[in-house]
Amino acid sequence: MLFKNKYLLIPSRWLVVFAAVAMITGCATSKPEGPVDRQALGGAIAIDDVTFVRARVEAKSLTVNDNASGIGYAAAPMITVAARNASLNVLRYLIAAKADVNARTPDRDTAIMLAALFRDDDRERSSASALRYDQAVRMLAEAGASLENAESNAYTPLAYAAYAGREQALSYLLEKGAKVNGTAQGRVALVNTPLMMAAMQGHRTAALLLLRAGADANVRVRNGMTALEFALKHKHTHLEKILCCAESLKPGETFRTRCE
Repeated sequence: MLFKNKYLLIPSRWLVVFAAVAMITGCATSKPEGPVDRQALGGAIAIDDVTFVRARVEAKSLTVNDNASGIGYAAAPMITVAARNASLNVLRYLIAAKADVNARTPDRDTAIMLAALFRDDDRERSSASALRYDQAVRMLAEAGASLENAESNAYTPLAYAAYAGREQALSYLLEKGAKVNGTAQGRVALVNTPLMMAAMQGHRTAALLLLRAGADANVRVRNGMTALEFALKHKHTHLEKILCCAESLKPGETFRTRCE
């Protein structure tokens, strides 16, 4: 589920606090004893402290599929917390240790969905701010994370990447075979398609990537709008020309040959 405040990145000042607590309590160096503090576990994952996580797993205090407190939940699979924070060392360890790469948060988001949606600083739109998250997407996909969503009324990793304007993640997911129209059936979708997500946010490059990959601009969300209508509603008139052209494609025509 999109747009939850719970998913805001932990500010760097809190990461410093987490690190300080870890040093004071000795969680990074002492032998683990007793039950795991889920809040401390979530803090360790947020600062990519793989030593803390590995030690607890090896001590059998928890398994790689256990939950941690974090990203707004009292309990969410560790792999989703790692993906949300692009904690690559923890993510790499969990994948190698055979954690479930398709585990879901209470709101039904998978690790690859979260990795496709966020970047290092939500206020910074440069490609550099998404590099670690792009790497997380690749790691999870290569480990077998599903590129689709088994639930027809739910978003896909591609839709999340389109909404966020994550162009590298978008290109990668398309290259890996992600369905360009998401969970749409014919020209009807129960939730917004990736193209609609890009359109409502005004992401022209993302929209072009999707259209070139065969996105159907005539898909309409049930009882709702098309990508063009979303763009116009949100006053993204710079998308009007390409989406109008995409809607006018005849059978056999492609966006590249007709509209570019």
